[in-house]
Amino acid sequence: MGKTQQNVADELFLTRQSLSNWENGENFPDIPTLIELSNYYGFSLDTIKGDEYLIKQVKKDYELINLKKANKKYSLTLTILLVIIMLMAISMSIFRFSTPVTKFLTIILLILSSVLILLSYKFLKFVYKDYKGDKNAPLWVSKAFGYGISINPYHKSGKYILIVLIIIIFTLFGWTIYSM
Repeated sequence: MGKTQQNVADELFLTRQSLSNWENGENFPDIPTLIELSNYYGFSLDTIKGDEYLIKQVKKDYELINLKKANKKYSLTLTILLVIIMLMAISMSIFRFSTPVTKFLTIILLILSSVLILLSYKFLKFVYKDYKGDKNAPLWVSKAFGYGISINPYHKSGKYILIVLIIIIFTLFGWTIYSM
């Protein structure tokens, strides 16, 4: 074609560095960009279907994109739930409600706390799905985002830990309601 990387990058609204990295195998384009490139250069995507390394890399990139989307969704939901729980707990300690109102708010806190734990568990299952079916899956795994460790939900003890947490929360809330 006789065009420079800069010419191609300008026409496809990409950076020259991106094209260079793709040519050197340092990273790979996403699917929409790959389609644009195939249209630009006039080749079928079927020709790269046989490239196992590229297919694995594209699949890995999409899994990372989906993981980041899920992280954003779950983080927002969990944060909102946590803020609601904290506001309710603070308002219950500041304001003196009647016993029926306090019992009702405590039950709402119990439900929200249970939902918070279940959503956290669901997110962990999504993040650590690579361990699904692995008999030797570790109980403690590195957090998917940030620093620290997390419980692996695919380890048999991970499920029991969740059940114990829910039982403890229900017991504490039940005891609180009973003692009012």
